[in-house]
Amino acid sequence: MKTPDQIQDEIIRGFLDAGDPLAQFEHLLGLSYQLPEMPEEDRTEDVLVKGCQSQVWLYVEWPEGLLNIRGESDTLMVRGVINMYKAMFDGRSPQDVLSCKIRFVDETDMAAIFDPSRKAGVASIFETVCASARKQLAGEAA
Repeated sequence: MKTPDQIQDEIIRGFLDAGDPLAQFEHLLGLSYQLPEMPEEDRTEDVLVKGCQSQVWLYVEWPEGLLNIRGESDTLMVRGVINMYKAMFDGRSPQDVLSCKIRFVDETDMAAIFDPSRKAGVASIFETVCASARKQLAGEAA
């Protein structure tokens, strides 16, 4: 099984292989269409991610101690980001999540595509996942 870092390397390669910033943006939009749609009734206030410019609904669940992410956003760019996190972390332990450093924005042209508030939103989504992983670990230790 590939590690989250290995999957992230593949994600980065996919963007770099796409080409220039416009092509990478189109690649990100393509990833957004691969994310399963979240039913409207699941888009509730209690799962909105704070710190995002867009609306982002994120369910971070740990059946049998392994992560399951379900997410949705009102923008395609962010749906693509959620799908990347899902690819990297679904089925992973809290330790796997917490040991991974997110590099895909800095190592692709997403740094040019995303304005500062969009970059902050990407970080907020990851921090939501990490906060849940820390809670999961604390619950296991108790």
